[in-house]
Amino acid sequence: MKIDLHAHFTPREFFNLVDSNGKRMGFDISTDSSGQEVVSVDGVKLGPIVRQMYDPEVRIKEMDAIGLDMQAVSVPPIGFFYYLDVDKGLNLNRRQNDSIAELVRAYPDRFVGMATVPMQDVRKAVAELERAVTQLGFKAVEINTNVNGKNLDEPEFYPFFEKAQSLDIPIFLHPHYVIGAADRLTRNYLVNLVGNPVDTTIAVASLVLSGIMEKLPNLKLVCAHAGETVPFIKGRWNHGYGHLYGTKLNIPKSPFEYVNRLYFDTITHYPPALRYMINDHGADHVVLGSDYPFDMADADPISTVKNLGLNKRAEEKIMWKNAASILKL
Repeated sequence: MKIDLHAHFTPREFFNLVDSNGKRMGFDISTDSSGQEVVSVDGVKLGPIVRQMYDPEVRIKEMDAIGLDMQAVSVPPIGFFYYLDVDKGLNLNRRQNDSIAELVRAYPDRFVGMATVPMQDVRKAVAELERAVTQLGFKAVEINTNVNGKNLDEPEFYPFFEKAQSLDIPIFLHPHYVIGAADRLTRNYLVNLVGNPVDTTIAVASLVLSGIMEKLPNLKLVCAHAGETVPFIKGRWNHGYGHLYGTKLNIPKSPFEYVNRLYFDTITHYPPALRYMINDHGADHVVLGSDYPFDMADADPISTVKNLGLNKRAEEKIMWKNAASILKL
């Protein structure tokens, strides 16, 4: 059994969306000179990945080719729509969730649903999360690592985390649009190569050091891209905890105690970094991830893990047992 916890799906109707002023929203499909459909975001071409995004048959063929049994599918972060008026955002989120639920019903042995909710209004986010879990059968929820520039430890977001804990579902933290410094990341794809890792790190630090994970001891958090820089910077948090009076007020235990509860996927694009993360963090809290079907994806995460030379027990946990446990499959 092999389960990919980090894979994206976009309903076909969500390509070429426009707002009431005719402005493009999300993905735009165009045809290049060879007749190939390509997908773009904000005028930047991401490549010919269109059918993989919405066609389950194409997706399943590619899963079979690498021996992948199941994907937990979530919308790409361009589809969070936090910047919209909440009622418009909620409408789009509901349509996305309904489409993913249809996909799961059609292919129950291949896909599991991960909800998206309008975090710009936490009351409505909580209501949509409950609908997605109790009515649609979703097993997880995906949110951005910031909400329109706000860190996740803002008090307004606490009821959402509280609801996720009460429903006993994992929250998948996925970066998009780094907080601050965006004007310094406009060239050389830095918004993704540097910005996304930084934003995930800010999100995790906020949730750990603010005391939210202390208040919610059963909260399950899954971090995209192997936790980004968290495995490598957590020692600095621990050192600061021992020396900064203000930090110690929020949490009664070492930051390590909370970081050890996090789950990280396997996407590092660098085996020594992945091996370090697994050895340090423990195979019990690592899940298979691909970021399918984007340019930054690991095209064969199964081989990535197999080539690390782990023992069979650790390999099985990462390949499927951990994901099956937190998703309650």
